[in-house]
Amino acid sequence: MKNYCLFLPLLYFLLNIHPGYAQDYSMPEINVDVNIQESGTVSIEESRTYSYNGSFSWADYRLPKKGFTEIRNIRVSEGNTDYINENSEEPGTFSVSESDDLVVIKWHYDAADEIRTFTIHYELEGAISIGPEYSEFFWTFFGEGRSKVIGNSEITVSLPGQLNTDQMYSWNYSSASDSEVSESESTYILTSGRVNRNKNLAIRALFPTSVFQSDLIEITDPNLNLEEIIQEEVERDEMLQNQAERDAFFAEITLPISILLSVLSLGFFYYFYQKYGKRHSTNTISSRETVVIPDKTPPAIIGRLMSSRQTTSQHLVATLFDLARRGWFNIEEKEKESSFWSSGKSEFVISFSIEQPDEHLPKWEKMLVDYTTKQVNSGNNTFDKLFQSGGSKVAKWFSSWKKEVKKVFDEKEWIDKKSYTGVWANVAAQFVIDAIAIFLLIMGGPMALIALLTSFIFMVGSAAIIRRTKNGEETYQRWKAYKEGLKNADERTLRMELLDLHFIYATALHLSKNELNTLIESSYDSNNSRHFPWIVLMSGSSHTPATVASSISTLAATSSASFTGTTGGSGASTGSAGGGATGGAG
Repeated sequence: MKNYCLFLPLLYFLLNIHPGYAQDYSMPEINVDVNIQESGTVSIEESRTYSYNGSFSWADYRLPKKGFTEIRNIRVSEGNTDYINENSEEPGTFSVSESDDLVVIKWHYDAADEIRTFTIHYELEGAISIGPEYSEFFWTFFGEGRSKVIGNSEITVSLPGQLNTDQMYSWNYSSASDSEVSESESTYILTSGRVNRNKNLAIRALFPTSVFQSDLIEITDPNLNLEEIIQEEVERDEMLQNQAERDAFFAEITLPISILLSVLSLGFFYYFYQKYGKRHSTNTISSRETVVIPDKTPPAIIGRLMSSRQTTSQHLVATLFDLARRGWFNIEEKEKESSFWSSGKSEFVISFSIEQPDEHLPKWEKMLVDYTTKQVNSGNNTFDKLFQSGGSKVAKWFSSWKKEVKKVFDEKEWIDKKSYTGVWANVAAQFVIDAIAIFLLIMGGPMALIALLTSFIFMVGSAAIIRRTKNGEETYQRWKAYKEGLKNADERTLRMELLDLHFIYATALHLSKNELNTLIESSYDSNNSRHFPWIVLMSGSSHTPATVASSISTLAATSSASFTGTTGGSGASTGSAGGGATGGAG
């Protein structure tokens, strides 16, 4: 009962904050009345209906400075209530601001979970091109790139005086698909249903200049000619019709061609895979699960073969373990100093062996010996700090180390270099298909995405064509069988004198943390420490080499994650802002 009582206030809090997260609005309707006056002034009243879900306090109207010379008499009203023009942000007020290319009208109110309709009033000068005989009103009412879809719209453009429809001309320049323009006596009407955010409503209207009072206007375009405009629109209609026919043609062929391209994409990949990437057959005996180490290949080299030709930081850790096993270093348990932030438990550090072996090291191993020696001498001798200090210098060193490992790996000739021919041939073929698919996407629509995505997948999949040589495949299968054997090994199947070497290879082969722990705990005799002589425990320690090895496996996973992270990536940066949202009503 006590738990339920604690839960109820939390539930109440969540229920109360939920509406804030669901805050949104829609615009079900916008109606515009345009009155062209005898003086050439254009008076516009635009009624915008908002449906609010949640609380809102402002809305704005952004008018591009295009197609007029002056805007004046700006007002905002709601029903019979006029808003006051003052920059106070109080409900019932509005303000007007401008930039180089916009006039912004912003009004303030209190609204919550309701429908409200606001009307914006303004007058435009210079919005009509006036010719000797005919004049033109060419206006876009709802621009593209809005934040909201508009439900239904009706735009009425009224002319002064009395005109018959045979003296009036109009063309619908809207991109909204279901918009229509009609004409009646001295009136143009543009109607539309849903207007998507990337669509607009626009009209081009021509009418006699005689509707204006001659002493109140002046000719602004003496070259405006009705016959030329009509011919221009005829040519535009022909162009639009040709475009519609072209769009219909591409819409009809896009799906079947996309399917054909997808089949070709698959066919190209299959052909190049069969010719260049088909795997060599191997002796089935070599693929049987085993716990016998296949050969003496160093952990980092065989680890690269078993990791899709990638050298990872776990290969680095396995190499460090192998150097310790061979006498270059010790891993020692030492008491950790107590502090406010940490307890007095022990930690494992890297130390030098008293007598280091007399052996010639390949370059990649010598690089690690030199790096570890420098880090230990600098005081970064704990295992978890060994690869986490130095920032970009450590990342640069690790990159150089991987290059040396790759050189030795390439000398093994485990990878068929001829298979790269198939990779690049497939990439080229898929690129051509991608280009055709992009063209179809532009001309014919989203059905082309079928071919585009298919060819992209098979382009990325080109890496699967890279194959191993016959020797490389046999080596891979032997070590794969050994890896599977380690997952199920115990003291009955393992040679215990090689337990530490098994552990090193298990690390290089990317066995999971739990699999490493199982390998050690199920195989190790806690009364005998000779299997891990390179691990030195404190006197009276509660640890055994088995628990130390288990701890090291945890550190191996930790080092892998943290060291890889230093090589790059895009994360949070101090002083750099993230995100970027815009708004409308709020």
